[in-house]
Amino acid sequence: MKETKHMYKIASLFSGCGGLDLGFIGGFNYLGRHFCENSVRVVFANDFDSDATICYNSNPLLTHNGDCKCLLADIRSVLAKDIPDYDILLAGFPCQPFSNAGKRKGVNDKNGRGTLFEECERILKAKIEKGVKPKAFVFENVRGILSSKMDSGVTVPEEIRRRMEALGYNVTMQLVRASDYGVPQSRYRVLIVGMSEELGAFDFEMMKSIIYEYDIPSSSYGKDEELLLGSILQGVETKSDNVFWRYTAATQHMVELIGPCVSGKEGFKYFTKGFTKKDLPVDVTKGKSWKDISPNLLPPRFKRIYDDPKKYHAPKFYRRFALGEINGTITASAQPENCGITHPIENRRYTVREIARIQSFPDEYTFGSIPLQSQYKVIGNAVPPVLAWVVAKALIKKLDEYGLHK
Repeated sequence: MKETKHMYKIASLFSGCGGLDLGFIGGFNYLGRHFCENSVRVVFANDFDSDATICYNSNPLLTHNGDCKCLLADIRSVLAKDIPDYDILLAGFPCQPFSNAGKRKGVNDKNGRGTLFEECERILKAKIEKGVKPKAFVFENVRGILSSKMDSGVTVPEEIRRRMEALGYNVTMQLVRASDYGVPQSRYRVLIVGMSEELGAFDFEMMKSIIYEYDIPSSSYGKDEELLLGSILQGVETKSDNVFWRYTAATQHMVELIGPCVSGKEGFKYFTKGFTKKDLPVDVTKGKSWKDISPNLLPPRFKRIYDDPKKYHAPKFYRRFALGEINGTITASAQPENCGITHPIENRRYTVREIARIQSFPDEYTFGSIPLQSQYKVIGNAVPPVLAWVVAKALIKKLDEYGLHK
């Protein structure tokens, strides 16, 4: 893969364990593909979660070129003048206030997390006032942010657009599905991209062109066989961090009542080099959920939902994706009631390495420096690196078109 020519400086806020930053840096291998280094250098990274910063700082893929260490601090306590000048601001500000898996307090979140995008505004504004206006920014959040509203009644994304346009940026935003961009996961996220107004506007169609240019598998644009669980889970049993967090007794009982997907381990035999989806028997593509439990064996709570599906919208709790499916969203809680976290064949939670693969982290990216439960949390909170790499390639290509970097 070709490398870009210029070096762009990155400031990263709410960096987590580094998924977004890794995608922008590049230079990693993922399931047989090399994602080349991009011409960027991280000059500042920050998160308030100690587990996330430990994980970030212990990974050579992020720090091997002498890039900065991730600073452990609440961004609200960081002075803008202490952040080095940069070209691109990255920020995956906390999603919990907007997530459908949470209480959705939005801007009224008691911890103030619903308005942390204002910190992005503060830090951008300070650089503009200093006369070193950043060229672009990329914000990422859950799709629940699209319906979250400010006290004024406007949605949070529109408020972000208004504020960023006031700072002199053209703002485009889109709900994207990670599996369209090389990630083996049907993870929907909102991307908000701003470019300094003299540079034009970011075009999300450029991400599609990157998929074709670099021959990346996509659920919409081709080669989606490579994103199926039967492909992703191959060989993972040999990895040292192939360990899993055990369910509680009650949860384990539910998982065992549902039972493995029909194909069993025999299903792996269909996922050989060059196979197509047409080669897969129907059983290999059929997942399961709590709805596969006999009604007379359901716990009272689930029996109520079963008896009145319209009232409860018949949710698919305890979803088990089959080998012939693309996995659903992996969340930070890693609980089967709000994400497909159960292995298709074995009655257990996915291992750390399995969810890392589903999130498109390379196998050499390590998480073992923090407690097991925390590993699930930081991986679930992360931006998938391959999605971030596609965004980076498209954005850098757009910036390079203008020949702006000196």
